[in-house]
Amino acid sequence: MRGIGERPRDGARERPLGELGTSGRPPADCTAHHLLDERMYVALPPGHRLAGRRDVRLAELADEEWIAAGPRPEETLLESAVADGFRPRMGFAVADWTAKQGFVAAGLGVTLVPALAACAARPDLALVSLHPEDAPRRRVYAATPRGLAPSPAVAAFLALLRETAAGLASWDA
Repeated sequence: MRGIGERPRDGARERPLGELGTSGRPPADCTAHHLLDERMYVALPPGHRLAGRRDVRLAELADEEWIAAGPRPEETLLESAVADGFRPRMGFAVADWTAKQGFVAAGLGVTLVPALAACAARPDLALVSLHPEDAPRRRVYAATPRGLAPSPAVAAFLALLRETAAGLASWDA
């Protein structure tokens, strides 16, 4: 048995999930196992003109300052919206989830919140669904080393992840 982050003896590279990126393409040395496509909310500061709406179009947020994990929106949760032509005004690059929420609560901008994280959002933020026609979706995967047959434990874990994801996907619909 090896510790977390140790190199496997066979030379395959273990990757933390955060290294998988937002491109929708698995790294060359990984096999991606699609689990679900997660919808997004936009977090708005208290009293924002769009707070309280059922949903909002991205075009209505075009003049907002955006808070995202990096300065290049195509490398953040905004990636699919950018690919569809949305050009956000990037205000702040903030990687930490708690800090993003603090920036929004302070009125410094807006940010995307994945549905699975919505229950952990600050209570003073307004979470509004993005309109289904232009809402970016986050594709959630499990990754295993390419070329290696999953062990029985990994296969069982992947099956459990798929079952759990199917329940979450129906809840998120």
